[in-house]
Amino acid sequence: MFTTIVITIIALLLLLAIWFIIDFRLGRKRHQQQASTAKMFPMRHSETELIKDGRRFFQRLFTDIEQAQDHVHTSVFIIKEPGIGAQLLALLERKARDGVKVRLLVDRFGSRLATATIHRLKRSGISFAYAHKPKFPFIFYSANRRYHRKITVVDGKIAYLGGFNVGDEYVGKDKLGYWRDYHVRMEKEIITDLQETFLDDWAEAGGAPPANLMPASTEQGPEPMQLLASEGLGYADELIKWFDSAENYVLIASPYYVPGRQIQDAIINMAKRGVKVDILLPQKKDHPLVKDAAFAYFEELLQAKCNIHEYITGFFHGKAIVIDGHFANIGSAKVDKRSFFLNDELDLFFHQQGEMVTTAEAIVRNDMQAAKQITMQDLENRTWFEKAKTKFATWISDLL
Repeated sequence: MFTTIVITIIALLLLLAIWFIIDFRLGRKRHQQQASTAKMFPMRHSETELIKDGRRFFQRLFTDIEQAQDHVHTSVFIIKEPGIGAQLLALLERKARDGVKVRLLVDRFGSRLATATIHRLKRSGISFAYAHKPKFPFIFYSANRRYHRKITVVDGKIAYLGGFNVGDEYVGKDKLGYWRDYHVRMEKEIITDLQETFLDDWAEAGGAPPANLMPASTEQGPEPMQLLASEGLGYADELIKWFDSAENYVLIASPYYVPGRQIQDAIINMAKRGVKVDILLPQKKDHPLVKDAAFAYFEELLQAKCNIHEYITGFFHGKAIVIDGHFANIGSAKVDKRSFFLNDELDLFFHQQGEMVTTAEAIVRNDMQAAKQITMQDLENRTWFEKAKTKFATWISDLL
């Protein structure tokens, strides 16, 4: 009897594993057939502020929302209660009751708001929607896609995008300690593209189209930039173009490093042709196995003379790439397979005529100076258990 039960359980687990694999592969095939390739918007000129501290970010965000007169559009991957998340929701509720049209879009799995909270938001007048709800027939694959964008547009005049989600960890109130991230506040011409992106995402999630919406600003500012919106197709190709253009140095900052073969080869090729490559990653981890998966790439990087730095001041969650002092990329996309092939991401590409490239480079270099450099000796000193976790993490790296 016991043997029969064990055999039955093993058989069921095998069938479940086979179903997961088939579901994921067929789901990815359909996704790649249906997804739009990464969209690079036209060159815009705007005013920008790069924010690297969570307390500063939420202070600026709350102040801008407080002054909203017409609408507040917010989309986010993670929003948590209680704490800073509850404060933001309370502010949005109050603005909705005052007549401001508030639209809130959150990822279905990243944000686990209580049902009672969602009912309360709707009663206050907030329009609420979930992005990326699981869909038939590929339930497992669709459940693994993430809406990883973070957009806020206020009255068509001010907008935000970047890496900060909404939770107490982003202001340092967590076991991970101080949280470093990169977020951009913008005004003027680029707002048109951010508003368009939000409304497209809103419509895809089933949200009703807005009526009598205050138009976004078309006034130009001093900073040249382009918005790149991706949904799991084409982002890696854009990144490789920029890597291929590098001549002197590249700074890469990311909370995760699971790039896959295509991006890894592009980085190795840069180093082999004499480009100095510095990569900044967190020493601490906020996700099981992601750091273990990164170690599978480190030996090859170090052999190519790339420098790998671990941020030790707290937890590092920034996403930025700086090339030769004339190009910078800041946004939501990490250097991992999920950002390249699964998630909806949103990034800003800055060009040499403006100040943002200089500002971003100074901040990333400063964060690297306070980091610990990984050596080949560190790899050799890893335990057999750590190496075994790396092998397992590599096997499931598409899902990390």
